[in-house]
Amino acid sequence: MLKNALPEPGASRERPPAAPKRRTDRRREDTRRRLMKATYEIIAERGFEGLVIQDITERADVGYGSFYNHFASKEAIVSAAIDAARLHAKTIFERLDGLTADRIEAFATDLRMWFHVSNADRTWGWFMIRVILSAADFRASLAGLIKRALQAGVKDGAFKQDDAEMTHEVIGGLLLLGTLKLVSAEVSEDYASKIVITALKTLGVQGGKIEQVMSKPLPEIDLPPFLEAAA
Repeated sequence: MLKNALPEPGASRERPPAAPKRRTDRRREDTRRRLMKATYEIIAERGFEGLVIQDITERADVGYGSFYNHFASKEAIVSAAIDAARLHAKTIFERLDGLTADRIEAFATDLRMWFHVSNADRTWGWFMIRVILSAADFRASLAGLIKRALQAGVKDGAFKQDDAEMTHEVIGGLLLLGTLKLVSAEVSEDYASKIVITALKTLGVQGGKIEQVMSKPLPEIDLPPFLEAAA
């Protein structure tokens, strides 16, 4: 359900096996990856303010001048890191898409997986918080996604809402605040579940259905660590 936060990729096509990469190409990709990873980690730790290229190159252990062989500016590498995060998030939710036709279960699973991934990798969780708060286009796409999911649920009779705008604000606020508390504070093991349950209650889902949905284990999805294969 949440995969639609990002543009759909083009239709897949059969491609011949790629030729082995040259050593120079592998080194170039590794340097680019380290620069992006450093940018990602710094943003996760302290946000976008005060981010400078020298900090990025020092953490990546890359010469300052080499930076410009890969990115035209600080803004370019920040944009690349956000795009990589967007694609990673899309991949997560694509793996969940179609596992159930139950709209309530699908929505709850998306929320539960968001919290699970953010809690398991708190650098990722902090990065997503920073991006949501600071990148207007990313925030707008996520807000639009939540709104569309709620509208579809209301249309199908799965969700109820008296005030569409306020319901959307409450769900978005729960998502952001829940993520923030998970990555920054000691909370009970069932904290994320309580947030999802609260969201479902806000949407008018009955207790029996909530218990049924929440009793199901999260699907296991195989994902590489973020930026492991970024090039």
